[in-house]
Amino acid sequence: LQLSDLHRFADPDERLFGIRTRETLDDVLAHLRDSAVRPDHVVVTGDLSHDDRPETYTAVRERLEPYLDRLRVLPGNHDDRAVLRGAFGDRIPDGGAEGRVTFSFPAGDWLCLGLDTQLPGAVGGSLGADQVAWIRRELAEHRPRAAVLFMHHPPVDLGLEWLDRIGLDDRRLLRDLLAEEPRIRLVCCGHVHHESSHRVGAAEVVTVPSTGLQFSATSDVAEFVAAPPGYRLIELDGDGYATTVVRLPEARYAPTQP
Repeated sequence: LQLSDLHRFADPDERLFGIRTRETLDDVLAHLRDSAVRPDHVVVTGDLSHDDRPETYTAVRERLEPYLDRLRVLPGNHDDRAVLRGAFGDRIPDGGAEGRVTFSFPAGDWLCLGLDTQLPGAVGGSLGADQVAWIRRELAEHRPRAAVLFMHHPPVDLGLEWLDRIGLDDRRLLRDLLAEEPRIRLVCCGHVHHESSHRVGAAEVVTVPSTGLQFSATSDVAEFVAAPPGYRLIELDGDGYATTVVRLPEARYAPTQP
């Protein structure tokens, strides 16, 4: 299960451009509880918080408590690494790329790797050669049949000027790796608050809706849409996979525009 872009506030009544992100996250988690989905792993690909306050991360942790034994978190551009570590230290392993919040775990024949693309003080992100080298080391050590990467900023151009401007500044580093490493079959990203799919080498690069505010998938300027929140389900089997986005039946709130 991939969740992304929660954008929670310490104040439960605070709205993000008209969206009560506390309530929409609760709606998503209720939808999961009522479904037949029982995920083996849960990954949150960044922007857990919108205000960086410790009590915000504590509230998110409480909401995700049913999944804590299988939860991994990554920072987004709105997160604070230190505060994130303070709240989820037991779910952030040591030994990853230096100074980064990363993870590595097996799922059957697959290796699941989490990357930290946060660039402090910026909306866009950066991967860094150190993390590319770490990916190579993990693949060499574990020798999986296939691998999936999780990250906040997508390593592709979406063709939307305003989002590409705040994307991954060194996306070429990862694109070059994907072009030469056929075992990386899937890259799951957040940041853009809508669903998309792109092909780089042997990998499908996908993005996921937010659990709260939804961005237009067609506009070259910042535009928000009254679409339901959602999440992504990923099934790994042998060296194959299936993935789909699930949206809630309706949008409870209409966003205001920036």
